Amino acid sequence: MGENDPSSDALFKNFYRCLLDAVISRNEMEEIEETKKTLTESLNKDVNSVEELKSRIFKELDNFSASNHISKFEEASNEMKSLVTLTMDKFKGKTQEEFKSKIEDLDVTYNSAKTNAIKNIQAILSSGLLKTLDTNVSTRWADGIYDSSARYKVDGGIEYEFSLKSTSVDLLKESLKFSSLERNVRLPIDSATNWAGKDAQIDLEKVDKYTLVSASLNKGNLFVVFGDPDSEATFTFVMSRGGDGSFLSIEYKNEEKSVDITANSALNNMVEIDKIQRPLDMIYGTLKELEANKTKLISLSMDGVDILSSSSYRALAVKITEILANEIKNVLKSLPDKAAGDQLSMSSLKEKLKFCGNIGKKIGDLIGVQA
Repeated sequence: MGENDPSSDALFKNFYRCLLDAVISRNEMEEIEETKKTLTESLNKDVNSVEELKSRIFKELDNFSASNHISKFEEASNEMKSLVTLTMDKFKGKTQEEFKSKIEDLDVTYNSAKTNAIKNIQAILSSGLLKTLDTNVSTRWADGIYDSSARYKVDGGIEYEFSLKSTSVDLLKESLKFSSLERNVRLPIDSATNWAGKDAQIDLEKVDKYTLVSASLNKGNLFVVFGDPDSEATFTFVMSRGGDGSFLSIEYKNEEKSVDITANSALNNMVEIDKIQRPLDMIYGTLKELEANKTKLISLSMDGVDILSSSSYRALAVKITEILANEIKNVLKSLPDKAAGDQLSMSSLKEKLKFCGNIGKKIGDLIGVQA
């Protein structure tokens, strides 16, 4: 990756505008958490102080009643206790309402910061800057729609999954029948020798009404299941692409039997490969197209730690910086010390690293920049 490579520019902008912003947002979340903790402690302290004052007042009234034999004072004492209780409860109620209002305002700010952190993490993961080790794009018919997602494993022990917008591709806008891809397809599912011991009798199953149950694409290997909507019967197609050609296997299964069609020469010879290959190629292309239509990050982990539930965005940012450190350093060689307007510069980078706090210092050390 050269210093003037457009991809270098994209890398640095993602680092500067997304990764560092995610750190800043996480710091903001932490500050809000601390403020909420302080407010809660203050509320509890105020409520306890009021209860202690109330107890002291009651005790003084009781002591006065015990040491001064004033007729009918007990009635006056009870009236004062009622008034004190009413006043104190009113004070506590007002204090708790103010506390609730402050917490609600803080929660709005917190959720905004969290959303911003996740949005920036999503942008980094969608940018393709991290080397992909494994990808799995899948879709499954569930509750009247195709539920689709893409799972990735990348450098640094990072794994994540995006939901995909199934309706963005034509084939998955509704339940997909095999006949929509290829008509009048019959597949052999059984063979038997006739009574004279001559030619084998082949039992053919029409596939037209079968609908797509699931499909997944992993390392060029396509797995597709079509099911009969009126029974438990399914056809499973596996297409592996590699080298100059592709490998195709077909299995049939129903309530009574399971048949490996391609492993049975009598059945395999009856398969019209072209009529199967074309629909599978269409599904293959659809899944590749679908992968680009990401909607939401639904899971993210690093070394087995759930990043989303723990909001460990800063640890993730450090790890990503470690992975991309050499590329970022190369970009920094041509970064101006100061720049006008919105142009990125070394001074603006240092300033932003300061906003990142302690994590900013750690990130700066990794890329050779002292904030």
